Amino acid sequence: MPKIVILGAGLTGLSAAYHLEQSNFTDYVLFERDEKPGGLLRSFKQDGFTFDYTGHLLHVNNDYFKRLLMDIIGLDNLLYVQRKSAIYSHNTITDYPFQMNLHGLPSDVIAECLEGYINRKTSMRSPQSFYQWVLKYFGKGMGKHFFFPYNSKLLSYDVKKVHHSWTGRFVPQTNLKAIIKGALESGAHQNIGYNKSFYYPKRNGIEFLIQKLAAQIKKPIHFNRQAEHVDLKNKQVIFSDGHKESYDQLISTMPLDYLLKNLKGSSRSTLQQAHKKLLCSSVVNFNLGFNVKDISEKTWLYFPEKKYPFYRVGFWNNICPDSVKKGCSAIYGEFSHLAGTRTRKQIESITATSIKEVLKLLKLDTSNVVTQKMLYLKHAYVVYDLWREKNINKLLNRL
Repeated sequence: MPKIVILGAGLTGLSAAYHLEQSNFTDYVLFERDEKPGGLLRSFKQDGFTFDYTGHLLHVNNDYFKRLLMDIIGLDNLLYVQRKSAIYSHNTITDYPFQMNLHGLPSDVIAECLEGYINRKTSMRSPQSFYQWVLKYFGKGMGKHFFFPYNSKLLSYDVKKVHHSWTGRFVPQTNLKAIIKGALESGAHQNIGYNKSFYYPKRNGIEFLIQKLAAQIKKPIHFNRQAEHVDLKNKQVIFSDGHKESYDQLISTMPLDYLLKNLKGSSRSTLQQAHKKLLCSSVVNFNLGFNVKDISEKTWLYFPEKKYPFYRVGFWNNICPDSVKKGCSAIYGEFSHLAGTRTRKQIESITATSIKEVLKLLKLDTSNVVTQKMLYLKHAYVVYDLWREKNINKLLNRL
């Protein structure tokens, strides 16, 4: 019996195995349900283009991770890219982040955002939701024109029921001077935020990272092994092919709701009941390759308005030139839905509408599309709702 069983050979599972071996610990076994490692850090080559499960970019904000990345991949194999992201709303492209770059928006929108910021609810002591948190720190106008509609699209969930604990480094703060300057001047505030720059493999997509990391691991990975149940009482994993593996310690990298749903043994009933409460959005990722180049100078655009089904469009050619065919360009687009709430027919309809709208925005038509790849992420963004905020630590402590 191995001391440690690791479930899942995505980035987390591979990292666990790598660090165990770096500590001279080899009494573990690693299982993966697919025929290859990577999970959602996967790349697909098609018709001379390379597509990922959306834009998996390496935002390095930790010295240890940077050293690790350089050791595993090597600087010579990485691109260093300065982000050029923007927001498309009111038929205008404005720089990211919205709360510092209002220049170019209609004057009444700018006025509404300024008024909302000045009159924001600073006296609110403890915001209980993301909605209240925005009202306290940014005001009603910015909430109305960006924060509320964008995050509602991203999560497919009511932002009044989402906690603000996730915001942290992801939402840059601002002040009145910065807002006014950004309203009067174009490009007043750029290179702001945790994702202002990133690394990305020069070739073979983000899966190149997985390939290099997997190659560092000495012990074999057991592929095509789907964990069906985890028996807490007997400390055993039961796989769909009937194989059973006992463990002393378990590292599970599968989605938490799936793990809880498939528990067996003592204390499983109350834990199992919680799986339905753990919510996430699912993402549909449509990738298009075009027979024209230079369709945009941006790395990606955010779309907060409801009239567009998608919340983001990224430009592969500005992320990694090797990912597109010579003389061509490519995009990835994303729209979400709460996991399990859309039929296949509905998803196909939204996808078709999304592609139609993207082509219209880019002033292209179907004759310019030379390839397309649809990818589906069942577990995409965690919904940090109020139930999760109250109960997640209790669940993790019990596990």
